[in-house]
Amino acid sequence: MEKVSHLIDELVAGILTRKGRFLVERRRLDDEPNPGYVEIPGGHVDKGESLKEALRRELREELGIRVRRMSFVLNGLATASNGEKGRIHYFHVTSWQGRIEATEAERVYWESRIERLSVPSDRRAVRRVLKSMLLVDERSAMVRVEGP
Repeated sequence: MEKVSHLIDELVAGILTRKGRFLVERRRLDDEPNPGYVEIPGGHVDKGESLKEALRRELREELGIRVRRMSFVLNGLATASNGEKGRIHYFHVTSWQGRIEATEAERVYWESRIERLSVPSDRRAVRRVLKSMLLVDERSAMVRVEGP
């Protein structure tokens, strides 16, 4: 009989943006779970870690960067290709230091098409971030138009 786990793993994901695009990673085809998926970078929260500590560690390990500023976006649930369930805590990373490199994924790149993300909760989180950035840009434009 197959063992069934009812635990939900705690995960973090960092949404980095640049010029209306967002950073994604394509998982290696030999990765388990989710081979070949296009996802927002992140990973598991270790025991005793805060969510922000976990995100800083994961992005340092996966991208080679140091997160300087982040803000919480939303929580999402996902089921991996191997059946593992996870609660993903999404953060918008607004400042980081270092050169972005793919250290674990097949590759990382800037994407503009939300529908290319493999995980539905990734799409929802990125939409929220891009929408909030658009609102900020519109407010800034309104201030410039109304200003002297």
